[in-house]
Formats: sequence, structure tokens, C-alpha cells
Amino acid sequence: MADELNVKEVLFAESAEEFGRWHAKPNFKVLGPRLGPRVKDLSRALGGDDGSLAGALARGETAVVDLGDEQVTLTPDDVDLSQEVREGWGVASEGGLTVALDLELTEALRREGVARELVRIVQDARKAAGLDVSDRIQLGIAAGHAIGEALAAHREYIVGETLAVDLISGEVEGYRQDAVIDGDPVAVTLRKAAYASPSPA
Repeated sequence: MADELNVKEVLFAESAEEFGRWHAKPNFKVLGPRLGPRVKDLSRALGGDDGSLAGALARGETAVVDLGDEQVTLTPDDVDLSQEVREGWGVASEGGLTVALDLELTEALRREGVARELVRIVQDARKAAGLDVSDRIQLGIAAGHAIGEALAAHREYIVGETLAVDLISGEVEGYRQDAVIDGDPVAVTLRKAAYASPSPA
């Protein structure tokens, strides 16, 4: 799952409430004809909910709301649900399942993303140059400081994924492909290697 979604780690939570508090408001089109003026009392009661009633409804369960002299049983279709999520998180729910993503982009994650994009660009260049998928290459990557940091941090990964026997921070004679990563220009140059020695560290 982590590989398919391109995420670092997948964790399972006990409940959706761990990602944020649920809020429920009456669906007036549904409850208006059923409750009449009491729908306003229900709206006030739901407004004072600590999240437990709304959370149950979000899980697909029924919930009982005490209006003082009357109890109203609600189903998920009777309300409009929203979730107040943690800052920096993205949350979506459907069919009783809630998925949350930590959207904070650390510097390490940014460098890893740049490395993956470099591999994609090199693979496109290999194909455009007419190389076979098993051909070893000599590879040059010319870019600025930000991309250079990612290249240094993930050199082994880039070499392995692109079948490079040599990888230099600069250009080699051969096929050239220019691209832009996060606004920074990068030039990828490559040619088929005449030998298959390990890439230097």
C-alpha cells in the first residue's frame, strides 16, 4: 500500500476521531418534514455535541439525541457531516472508512521526491535515446544546489534504478534531455556504457 500511494509509512488508527473532531448538522430537507419546528432544537443539540454523536454517525452508526422531552434517533443520512482536522493533515471519509495524510513536507522527503523525479527523467531520456531496458549507461546530471543535494543523498538509488555505471555531477557526451524540477532546471545527459563497472562513490 505504501509503495502504491508513494507514502513513507501506513499506520492504522483505532478510530477516525484520532484525526480530528466530527461535526454534524441537521439535513433540513430530510428532518424538516419529520421534526417540524423541533429541527431547530436538534440543531442546537448537535451544536453542543463533543464529537461523540457526530463520530458515531460518521462511522455509519445511528445516534440518539436527547431534546429534553423527546429523543430523536438519527442515521447518517439525516445529517451533514464535516470534520475539523489537525493542522497540516488531509482527511477524507467514505463508506465508514477514513484516510488521513500527514501533508508536512520535510527536507528529507523533498530530497527523496526530487530523486524519484530524476529517475523518471533519466528513464524517459533512456527511452528517447533508443536504449534497451538492460543497457548500462554513463550518466551526467547538471543542476543547481537544491537538486544536487538530492543527488548526493540518493546517489545509490538513482544509480541502481537507471543502470548507471558512472554518475557525474555535470554532463557526458551523448543524448541530452532538459527538464525542470520544482522550478529548478536540470540537464540529463547519457550514453550507452562500453563496460559495466560499479559507479564510483
